[in-house]
Amino acid sequence: MENISNVKVIAQKEFADHLKSPVFLSFTATFTLVVLAWSYVKGTEVEYILNVLGSPDLMRGFEGVAEVVGRFAPIIGIVLGFDAIVREIRSSSMNVLLTHPVFRDNIIFGKILGSGLCILLVLFFSINLATGAMLMVSGIPVTMQQITRIEIFVILTFFYSLIFLEISIMISTIAKKSNNSLLFNLIFWLIITILLAKLVFTISYAFSEDLNIANRQTQALKNFLPDYHFTATAVGIQSPDTGMTSGIGGIFDTRYTLGAWIGEFWPNLAYLFVLPIILLIGSILAFLKKDITY
Repeated sequence: MENISNVKVIAQKEFADHLKSPVFLSFTATFTLVVLAWSYVKGTEVEYILNVLGSPDLMRGFEGVAEVVGRFAPIIGIVLGFDAIVREIRSSSMNVLLTHPVFRDNIIFGKILGSGLCILLVLFFSINLATGAMLMVSGIPVTMQQITRIEIFVILTFFYSLIFLEISIMISTIAKKSNNSLLFNLIFWLIITILLAKLVFTISYAFSEDLNIANRQTQALKNFLPDYHFTATAVGIQSPDTGMTSGIGGIFDTRYTLGAWIGEFWPNLAYLFVLPIILLIGSILAFLKKDITY
């Protein structure tokens, strides 16, 4: 019970500190405005489809919103975690904290819990605000099924962001300075979400001169990348040959039941739910071995 109480106190402090942080508040405002603006654009597209083709599809608009959210949601985790440990070590507050009857794993649990609640708050607010904006622009009534799928998307995005939060905290444990930690985290995000797959495809095609081989080798790499599994569950898996989505088009494809969606994407869902547990263990082990004396 004492450990649970320690984790709760640390989580509350972390949550309160983030809500008072100018960096976090500025990024939250920027992220929300970007999502809101993009949802407005997609809402006008949905309205156009309704007026011209007579076939409204609110979920199709959310596929575009999912792309923007998936690109920038990891940065929320980075912003919250890049100096979570190194800041307290350099300010000597970590030494003071450890003079109390609190274990190091309690500290990691508390910081991840407090920061995770902030992430969930931001995502819930921004994505549901985007929903409201899209509904106002398109004029299409929303069904309970659609609301359910949107909230499931919020949960998916939360676990996706949680992966980067825990990676960020792990890097913060290893780094010597906050600036270095932020730089390493941003480079890591840029490489694994944007550059790595393109680099592997380019190199593979340059050596093999065969698109099929290059696509297969790139896909083998993508199976290890968080953004691939998040995108698959959100908007489906695109065929490398046609660029079209094959099978179920993610959580927003209302032609299929949620049971069918889970059956199709359970490996991707398992990845998103299990990897944070593995990274949590890694963060604890890294912190246990960390020399915090300065």
